[in-house]
Amino acid sequence: MKKVYIKKNILKNILGNHPWIFSGGIEKIENNIKDGEVVKIFCENKFIAIGYYNSKTDISIRILARKDIKIDKNFFVQRFKILKENKESFLQNSNCYRLVFGESDNIPGLVVDIYNNSIVIQVHTLGIEFLKNYIIDALKELFNPQMIYEKSDIGIREKEGLKKENNKLLYGKLNEYVDIIENSIKFRVNIVEGQKTGFFLDQRENRKCLQKYSLGKTILNCFSYTGGFSVYASFNAKSVTSIDISKNAIEDAKTNFIINGIDIKNHKFIVGDVFECLKELKKDSFDMIILDPPSFAKNKKQLKNAIKAYITINSKALEKLPDYGILVSSSCTSHVDENTFIKILHTSSVNANCQLKVLESKCQPYDHSYNLSFPEGRYLKFFILQKNP
Repeated sequence: MKKVYIKKNILKNILGNHPWIFSGGIEKIENNIKDGEVVKIFCENKFIAIGYYNSKTDISIRILARKDIKIDKNFFVQRFKILKENKESFLQNSNCYRLVFGESDNIPGLVVDIYNNSIVIQVHTLGIEFLKNYIIDALKELFNPQMIYEKSDIGIREKEGLKKENNKLLYGKLNEYVDIIENSIKFRVNIVEGQKTGFFLDQRENRKCLQKYSLGKTILNCFSYTGGFSVYASFNAKSVTSIDISKNAIEDAKTNFIINGIDIKNHKFIVGDVFECLKELKKDSFDMIILDPPSFAKNKKQLKNAIKAYITINSKALEKLPDYGILVSSSCTSHVDENTFIKILHTSSVNANCQLKVLESKCQPYDHSYNLSFPEGRYLKFFILQKNP
């Protein structure tokens, strides 16, 4: 491996286990280092870590290991084995989870989701692209999956020198739909056409905790996608109305009701724009409204508009709820931190001339856990709130 030397003034940050080295922190590099190449990192003459390098991005190096070891198939087998044992030890009545959560699991630029006997990966960086064959071989050895599918469609790839989207079968036989079990509830996941890797595994525990609040309620699930929250709530609710702009997602939501033995005649499914539907909604039509929108800000430039959008939908939902109704509000926008989201919710309550009492607040679950050395990994905000007059 070739060598990269970092400046002494950033050493403390790296020894504190942050996984990134920015371009301004590099003292010098050896000649002919290619973008995406694995390198050894030194400070003066002392070995610090191993990572991969890319001159095209502000984050010049992402760290893979703090020991001087070879980055090969065996490296990933050992990493995946530890993650598998650790995360499956917390898993109950489920056969789906996130095996690798990028930097937070010390493999920057890689996401690996397990869906029963199928695996979906996301490759965010050029360095991981160059290591992908090792990753595939390691996953095959540990899991013996029926399918490994790549679903990489994140904007950062273009900055890395990769094409924006790369969706294709990497191993096995292609199955567009995969059946999973989450907390003993069945879901049919569209791996190929679904959002992200197919299903929002990060809301697993939040979907479960919602059930105790849904007893006997009439519920509106906005941005319902394939009905994750809707299915969980339907076991206790009087009725659930699911709304999403995607017709295919709504059809998949109906399927998820049916495979769990739920009569869809008792529930409603609407293809439509949530913003427009909330405007037209009659007050007191629902006891509970769930807001789990897609990210409103892909970068910091979009943050101002994202905050406005969050305030708009939360204000409108609160206006439509009766006194003591329940608002479930979530944000997966990483550029909106928890304090900002709390301010958004408070502003929304002022707009709706009510108070909000927090019944529960949560973030992402154990298989999406974040390192304290990398707080950027904390992105999910989830609140269950009661509207008080």
